[in-house]
Amino acid sequence: MTGDFMPLKHPKIMMPPPALFLGGLLMGYGLDRALNLPAVHFLGQQWVILVLALIGISLVLAAVIQLRHAHTTLMPHRAAKTLLTQGVFALSRNPIYLGFACLHLAMALAQHSTGMLIMWAPVIWVIQQHVIAAEEAFHAQQFGEQWQAYRHKVRRWL
Repeated sequence: MTGDFMPLKHPKIMMPPPALFLGGLLMGYGLDRALNLPAVHFLGQQWVILVLALIGISLVLAAVIQLRHAHTTLMPHRAAKTLLTQGVFALSRNPIYLGFACLHLAMALAQHSTGMLIMWAPVIWVIQQHVIAAEEAFHAQQFGEQWQAYRHKVRRWL
């Protein structure tokens, strides 16, 4: 190795993010069963579930529509053609992952699952440290100054 910079052709994503969230929900279910964890119940829980689900669905749908309209990829392991900075992407650099995070919490609460709530944190950590880190490294290379300006203007999550 000469230490020369090898440009990335696409983000190095090893596991599809939806699979990570689904895996977290399934592991949480397993924790509930294996450890006989207490069910989660609180006053107004149905409203919290509804709000989280609506926010999650809205974020994901809005981001997907914007990505499709811009003719760029929805798949995180493929090279983006365009850096989206408007619409839902002006609120969060990762509106789809934010939407999935809300949907994970909504599902955990709908299932009254302590295990699923516990598993939310490690899933978010993996998304942050592996998926988002890989995407951001690629975007920094692919979009340069435009990415840096966007990164300084818009937060990673909210």
